[in-house]
Amino acid sequence: MHARAGLGSYSLVAEVCEDQLGSDGAYVEVQATAADGQAVPPGELLGQALCGLGLAESDLPGSDAERAHAYQRKSAGRRFVLLVKDVVAAEQVELLIPHAAPDAVVLVTSRRALRRLYPHGFLAVALDGLPSRDARELMLASLGVTGRELEPGVIDELCALCDGHPLLIRLVAAHLLGRARAAEPLVARVRRSRAALLELDVTQPVASSLKLAYDGLAEPYRQAYRRVALIPGPSFTAAAAAIACHADVLAATELLDELVDACLLTYEESSGRYAFHAVVREHARLRAFDDEDSEVRDVIVADIVEWYLHEAVPRDAVLSGRWRVGAVFAAYASSGRPVPTRDAAIVWFEAEWRTVVACVAAAERVERHDVAWQLCVALFKFLHMHGHTAAWLESHRVGVAAAERTGDQAAIMQLTNQRGSAWIAVGDLESARADFTASLDAAESVGHALGKQSNLEWLGKVAARQGDLTQAFARYDESERVIDTAGTAISGDQALRMRALLDLQRARGHRQAGDAPSARAEVARALAYFGAASGERENRAKCLLVLGDVLEDRAAGVDAHREAAELFAADGLGRMEAEAWHRVGRRDADSNAAKASLERARALYAELGDRREDDVRADLDASQ
Repeated sequence: MHARAGLGSYSLVAEVCEDQLGSDGAYVEVQATAADGQAVPPGELLGQALCGLGLAESDLPGSDAERAHAYQRKSAGRRFVLLVKDVVAAEQVELLIPHAAPDAVVLVTSRRALRRLYPHGFLAVALDGLPSRDARELMLASLGVTGRELEPGVIDELCALCDGHPLLIRLVAAHLLGRARAAEPLVARVRRSRAALLELDVTQPVASSLKLAYDGLAEPYRQAYRRVALIPGPSFTAAAAAIACHADVLAATELLDELVDACLLTYEESSGRYAFHAVVREHARLRAFDDEDSEVRDVIVADIVEWYLHEAVPRDAVLSGRWRVGAVFAAYASSGRPVPTRDAAIVWFEAEWRTVVACVAAAERVERHDVAWQLCVALFKFLHMHGHTAAWLESHRVGVAAAERTGDQAAIMQLTNQRGSAWIAVGDLESARADFTASLDAAESVGHALGKQSNLEWLGKVAARQGDLTQAFARYDESERVIDTAGTAISGDQALRMRALLDLQRARGHRQAGDAPSARAEVARALAYFGAASGERENRAKCLLVLGDVLEDRAAGVDAHREAAELFAADGLGRMEAEAWHRVGRRDADSNAAKASLERARALYAELGDRREDDVRADLDASQ
C-alpha cells in the first residue's frame, strides 16, 4: 500500500491484518525506516521479524546470513500476518518473504510504489484521502465531547481544510481537545497557510498541521519539542530529556507530558519512555535547525552524548571486569560511585543500546571525538554478549575514525581490539587478525602492557579458530610473559583475571586436541578465579562448559553443564544455554532427565531458528 505520509495506510492495513489473521495466527510488525529517515539495515529488519515470531532479542543470531536462515526456519509452515511499515526499497521486503509459509500474509506500506515486488505476487494499492463523510466521523471521534461545543459549519470547514488527511485531522482535533474556543482562530490560521499546502510537496499537509500544533505551544514547550528531537535513537526517558532541555527531571517530565497531550510525543507507561512518530520527529528537528542557534544546538547534542557516556560507563563496568582506557572510565573507577547490579545493567542496555549506538555518530558530528570512541568502549561488552554485530561493527568504524582523529594511540588500541572480536563473531578471521595486529602495534607504541597482553591472547584465539593449536598456545604463552614482566603496569587484580582467561583459552585448546587431563587442570585454575563471588556469570559458565566436557565422572560433568546452562540463562544468553542443555542431555544417565534436557535445548534452538535444533532432534530420536 503506497500513500503520502499520514494518509492512514497503517490504520487500513491494521484492519486487513485483523481480517486475515483469524484465531490461529500470529501478527508480526516490522519497521523499515529508522528514526532519522534512513532505511533500517537488513540485519535489524530480520531481527524485528524474528522477535515478532517469538525469538528473544538477546538470542538473535549475530550475522545477517544467520538471521536470514533463522527467519526462514522460524517462519516455515506457520500461519501469520507480517506487516512491513514505511518501506524505503523493495529489497527490504524481499528478504522477509517467507518461502516455506504458504499461509502467511505479507502487507507492506510505503510512500511510493514498489514495482519490483509485483512479480512476487504483491497487489499494489494506492491510497488517497478519506471521503468527506469518513473524514467528518474521524474528526468527531477525535474531538470527543469537545465536538458537541462546535457549530456544524465549523466542523465541516475544519474537515475541508484537512483535505481528508487522517493524521492532520487527528492533530487538529488534538489541538482543540478541551478548548472549543480555539476552533475558529485555528480555522483562520489554516486558511492563511492553505496556499503553502498546495504549492509544496505532498507531505506539506502534515508539516502544516505540525506547525499549527507547534505554534500553539508556549515557548518553553516549543523549546522542549525542538531540543528533545536532538536526542539520538528511537525513544528516550525524562532523564535524557532533562539534559537536552537543561532542566531537572521533574520539570522535563512536565514539559514532555504537555507534548504528549498535544499529540506531538507518545508515552509508553510500561517502559516510562517517550517517542516521536517519524514525521513529527522530522518536523521537530527542522524546527531545531531553524529556531536554535547552531552553537547552542551543538552544545545540547554534546551534553546529551556525554550524559549517555556517563550513564553507560558504570553499567559496562558491572558487565565485565576487563580493563578500559579513557578519561571517563578512569574517573568512574576512582569515584566511588555505587555499582549497579548486573541484572539492572543488562535491563538498562536492553532499553538504551540503540540510542547509545546513535550517540556515537552524533558525537562525531559535533566533533566530540573523545566521547564518540569512549561510547564504543562502553558498548562493547553488551553488543558482544548479545550478538548485535552490525551495530558493533558500524559504531566501531566511527569510533576508530574518531580515535584516529584524536591521535590517541591507546584509544586506537582499544577500539581495534574490540572490533577484532566483532570480526571473529561474524567469522571473518582475517579481518580479526588484522585488527588485533594493528591493536598490538598501537599497544607496543605506547608501552601499554594491558593492551599487548590482550591482543596476544586474541591472536591465539584466532589461531585456535583456524585449527593452528601450536600457534595458539605460543600466543597464549607470549601473552602470559607480558603479565610476568609487566610489574606494576598491570594491577594484581587484572593480572589474576588475565591469567584465569588464559587458563580458559588453554583448556579449550587442550579439549580441542583431545587432552582431557590437561584441560581439566587448566580449567580448574580458571574456575578458582571465576567463582560465584566474581560476579562474571558468563565467564564462569564458559569454564563450566569446558569442565563438563572433560570430567571423567559422568554425573559431575552433567552437574557442571547444568550449572553452566543456568548461568547462561541468567544473562539471557539463549544460544549458549541451549548448548549447555544439549550437553546435559547427551551425558545424563537418567533417561527421563536426559530427554527433558534435550527437549529444553531443542525448544531453545527452535526459538532461535538455529540449525542445531536438527542435531538435538537426532539425539532425541536416538533416545527413544
